[in-house]
Amino acid sequence: MKSRNIPFLVVSFLSALLTLHPLWGSEPATISVTAANQQFAQGGIFRIQVQATKAIKSIEAEFDKKELIFFQQVGYRLWMALAGIDLEAPAGEHLLQGNIRFTDDQSQRIHRAIRVLSRKFPEQHITVDEKYVTLSPADQKRAEEESKRLEALWATASNEQLWNGRFLKPLESDLTSGFGRRRIVNNQPRSPHAGVDFKASAGTPIQAANAGKVVLAANLFFSGNTVVIDHGLGLYTYYAHCATMEVQEGDKIRKGQVLGTVGSTGRVTGPHLHWSCRLSGARVDPLWLATPLLGE
Repeated sequence: MKSRNIPFLVVSFLSALLTLHPLWGSEPATISVTAANQQFAQGGIFRIQVQATKAIKSIEAEFDKKELIFFQQVGYRLWMALAGIDLEAPAGEHLLQGNIRFTDDQSQRIHRAIRVLSRKFPEQHITVDEKYVTLSPADQKRAEEESKRLEALWATASNEQLWNGRFLKPLESDLTSGFGRRRIVNNQPRSPHAGVDFKASAGTPIQAANAGKVVLAANLFFSGNTVVIDHGLGLYTYYAHCATMEVQEGDKIRKGQVLGTVGSTGRVTGPHLHWSCRLSGARVDPLWLATPLLGE
């Protein structure tokens, strides 16, 4: 697939996006809060960095009512968090707010609105086996149980960063379907496409986008043989429709490790890899992971 030249934007929150107030009467620290991102738009990811003139003990904050997990980068004065904007987040103002606590037990507030932009997504018509559109009672029950299992995963976040630097694409190929497309399946509207589909022949090896832990390796009704990797801090990647799976739940994974092979299991029109990402539950475009957003 051809590489994309993506502008890398750094925005200062100190004057533009955030207002900081001391909780107590002491003199507040000088704080710099910046964001590096590609776009504040539906399906986007942005990085928040906090620096202060005195040591930070912890940061408790949320964006769009979803908890942000901050972690130290260098010493106690530089902290970072990733925030995701859901695919169907309404355009307009969304709140970034919380508290910064210092090692001297002083605190300062963060509170500011971030304007999320809308994106236009194309429509896609596909035809699949009717059993994946009009479900039997047994299949309906199975699909609902599997959905609950996945939602429980997305709601879980470890406090440890497991990934290392920029993410890899799970394979190098053209896309057959991009992120956010509005799906019409057998002439019936369905949920938007929350990932990307890579064109590939059956049996093509699939590599892990980054280091992490396998938290799901199972056959699911819609996505067939599916692998989910927890990269820590609420960040997950999802690999669907595999022919084979060469890992199992609980395995620790290194970046580039083969997870399985491309197949056509589940609701598909032919062999391909569906790759998606969840960040604190938000459905975000996984291709942003392969940019300098997370390092080199």
